Amino acid sequence: MNRGWLIGTVLLVTVAIPVVLPQLADLEPALPRYAAQTLGGGGASLAEENIVDLVSSLPFSLVIGSVGWKNGVLSLDLKVTGNDHEPEELYRNMALAISFAFEDTDNVNQLLLRIVAEDKWLDSRRLLLAGDIRRGEWSLQLQQLLQKTGNKPLPDVLKKGFRISESELWRKQFIYP
Repeated sequence: MNRGWLIGTVLLVTVAIPVVLPQLADLEPALPRYAAQTLGGGGASLAEENIVDLVSSLPFSLVIGSVGWKNGVLSLDLKVTGNDHEPEELYRNMALAISFAFEDTDNVNQLLLRIVAEDKWLDSRRLLLAGDIRRGEWSLQLQQLLQKTGNKPLPDVLKKGFRISESELWRKQFIYP
């Protein structure tokens, strides 16, 4: 009797599968979908072999001080080497770096961006601005706001969204002279 039940159950399941599976497939569109929006698609994949070529091809008005790549993290230092720079120019360079990292590449998960003042006479470097921008928190709206900030102080929404910190030197020399 146990053997009969087993054979009957197997036959019933075998017949029911082709009937039930298509009905389950019809339910699938009703389930919520969670998808991350990606821009650009098919962007460059950053690697040790191409990082210098890709970053040096960007039209920065500031000098690239250093660039690094490790485990999905792009580190970039841009140097200010004189007194003729305005905040608007520095913000545009930051926005360009952010655009490259998250729109033009497909494997940068985090951008560590620093704007550094370099004094060749004293052979010293001082941090002006630093940002820790992450792909999951990046938005085109914040990037556009950065580009349009002009020579004004950064809005708090930008500082929080892109984790931007300002040094005392930045505030004294560029924002509140």
